[in-house]
Amino acid sequence: MNKKVMGICIPYYKNSNECETQFKLLMKEINKQITDDMILYIYEDGQISNWLKEYQKDNIIINSCETNKGVSYARNTIIDYLIDKVNYILFMDSDDYIDDDYLSKMYEYCADNTHDFIESLFHIRNNLIEYNPKVVRSCTCGTAIKTNVIGKHRFNIKLQIGEDTTFMNEITDFSKHRKKLCRTIYYYQLGANPNSLTMLYQKNEIKKERSDK
Repeated sequence: MNKKVMGICIPYYKNSNECETQFKLLMKEINKQITDDMILYIYEDGQISNWLKEYQKDNIIINSCETNKGVSYARNTIIDYLIDKVNYILFMDSDDYIDDDYLSKMYEYCADNTHDFIESLFHIRNNLIEYNPKVVRSCTCGTAIKTNVIGKHRFNIKLQIGEDTTFMNEITDFSKHRKKLCRTIYYYQLGANPNSLTMLYQKNEIKKERSDK
């Protein structure tokens, strides 16, 4: 089977109207940029939104589940589907934003197929974070990772905060993995949405919300 160049992994969990509004803005931009050589997989966690079905087509997969299983479970479900179908998985968060050339630029670098990690420029709290080729980015979003590097590694479903950092540290070995900067911007909205899981994080509250605890 011929693999597509890039799969896009987006877990979506609505805990406020602001989350839904931001995700619709992101999807509007993705729809302008996505091509047939990409697969977008959205895992909607903890609810079923009928409006999401409007986006479904051959290369956009929507999987909605009423049971809230957490962001790590959502990402793992997406990885399991994409791992044999694409060369790279690009990780994105549903409440972030991207440049109007983001997917085309990231695709171009992934199509070159010579690096294990492709990182875009990273914008957080009105600042561009300096790129360091010898440092693991602490979160997966804004990064495309070769599927053969991911292999059997998955996100720890017991973690709700810090699962990105743990995952990246597990899969990255700079003695053999090559990393490249793609000059387009991923806008990470941490702190911009007061209703995000990170900003509201309380272990006890998450235990209450998680139906599988």
